[in-house]
Amino acid sequence: MGDAPLEGLKVVEISMYAQGPLAGLILANLGAEVTKIEPVGSQDPFRTYAGMYGIQLDQAGADWIFALLNRGKRCIALDIASDGGRPVFHRLIEQADVFVTNLRGSAIDRLGADPATLLAVNPRLVYARGAGFGFAGEIANDPCQDTVGMAYSGFMDLVSTTEEPHYPPGALSDIATGSNLASAILAGLVKRSLTGTGSVVGTSQVQTMMWLQTFGIGFAANLGKRMARFDLRKAASPLLSVYQTSDGWISIGAVLDEQWKRVAHTMDLAHLLEDPRFATLTDVIENNAEVVPLLIDRFRQEPTEHWWQLFRSAGLWVSPVRRYDELATDAHIVANGYIAQYPDGSVGIPVPFDIDAFNGTRGVASGYGEDTDAVLGELGYTEEQLIELRVADAIW
Repeated sequence: MGDAPLEGLKVVEISMYAQGPLAGLILANLGAEVTKIEPVGSQDPFRTYAGMYGIQLDQAGADWIFALLNRGKRCIALDIASDGGRPVFHRLIEQADVFVTNLRGSAIDRLGADPATLLAVNPRLVYARGAGFGFAGEIANDPCQDTVGMAYSGFMDLVSTTEEPHYPPGALSDIATGSNLASAILAGLVKRSLTGTGSVVGTSQVQTMMWLQTFGIGFAANLGKRMARFDLRKAASPLLSVYQTSDGWISIGAVLDEQWKRVAHTMDLAHLLEDPRFATLTDVIENNAEVVPLLIDRFRQEPTEHWWQLFRSAGLWVSPVRRYDELATDAHIVANGYIAQYPDGSVGIPVPFDIDAFNGTRGVASGYGEDTDAVLGELGYTEEQLIELRVADAIW
């Protein structure tokens, strides 16, 4: 597997749901020691989640959802705002390299875990904030989650095929924002290696989802134009589209005139090149309403595998449209290690990049408060002190 690139790095995390935990998960998968703090008497919501996206969850399902975003972390239950818990928290921060949170600013201030306070405790700390709407402006402190972030950022508009907004399920905004937050943390660590001082880094759901729309927002802001909505039967570019085959779907990508010629020959449609309406790729795009029905009819005559291998042989950009529930057993996915099996028997997606031979650790999720005694013991707390902290409800 190779050496873990973040081995020895200490991370403290106070986060919930998906965005913040995802950032901590990436660091843990890269070998960092991540300590997740949950409040005393209040577990992370995903430990008891009842259902999502039409799937009802029993306790085993809720355990899996929590593990999906928190495997490989040590979990402690600590009241960081209490008289007994605050010194423990500060001792953790003194030894930490990174602090990760996606709690709103008002909650962080109330808990005494704001950037100014923690950087005073540890000036070398990389303080990472994940937000919803952002960090400035009237609605910066409004509650925000996946659907709300997608809505405000325009993403629901961009991915819709009609004027009616579309919400793609799967917490895409949370996952993308958590990934960006992890990238910001790595940048902060590089800066610290150069300057010797910590920093405050962060991103928000709106910022991240706008980043994913760089082309669309750019066209609108600079040229005053909107990209055409995707339409299977009237695609703006018939060669950047998806077509139904006799047994499935296939996607092609061609942006050069030479590629259009190869497509035509590969599909036994070379005669179209003699028609002035379809002689060049520019002609094809201008006459898309006429050429799309011809392509639709031709693709439906053969199975996906037939078209895939023909286009591959021609050196064209092509892929079958995979269903997401097929990927865990797809030979190419398995060969590249894009699906990993964990010690608890579940499968999931490891870090989405490789570093030399390292492609992620394989950990399990801790139970609520499971690591409290071990972590505090490493900080120097004795058995008697742990009992005193429990009596004071500072830990669990």
